[in-house]
Amino acid sequence: MNDNDVLWKIRDSVSGVHMDVPVDAIVARGRARRRRRLSGLAGAGAAAGVALTLGLTGIMSSGNTSPPATSRGAQLAAFTVVSGPGGTSTLTLRKGKQYRLDPGALRQALAQHGIPALVTVGSMCDSTPEPAGLDQVLSTRRLADGAVVTTFNPAAMPAGSKLSIGYFPTHTKFALIEDGAPLTCSSNPGSSDGIVRRG
Repeated sequence: MNDNDVLWKIRDSVSGVHMDVPVDAIVARGRARRRRRLSGLAGAGAAAGVALTLGLTGIMSSGNTSPPATSRGAQLAAFTVVSGPGGTSTLTLRKGKQYRLDPGALRQALAQHGIPALVTVGSMCDSTPEPAGLDQVLSTRRLADGAVVTTFNPAAMPAGSKLSIGYFPTHTKFALIEDGAPLTCSSNPGSSDGIVRRG
């Protein structure tokens, strides 16, 4: 059996079939279905594009770490902590009514730099005994705008010690405390130069 024989058999098998629908109507119906399918795909594509745009906007917004706006404008960061050379870290504390220090946030930022600390606002805490060596752990200076810049060397901290930072409107106090020892806290803000280091 060759190709011609196959074609003749097929022609004979469908020769009794009659079409009641004209070819033009079949072609028109096919085109209409194709348009609906393509418009459905285009609509789905547009919806997916909108969802992707909103999703990316949400992701990008959640990564934004700028402080929330207040009714009086943007809230300014009261501190920054950055890594320095040789394993040191530098803390900049800013003063003024426009800055609001979150002691928990500062404690966490210092912990990320290997500096265990107790941070208090309006009071200063000391331990008895008080570990020695504060001058090896940090050095401080006050800038003309009132900001206090402190460079820490976490490697110099005595074992079992923690840094105590007392943040006051006019100055900042630093001390070493023994971790787990009883604390004595005072709200006495007395300072002349804006920085008090003990120990």
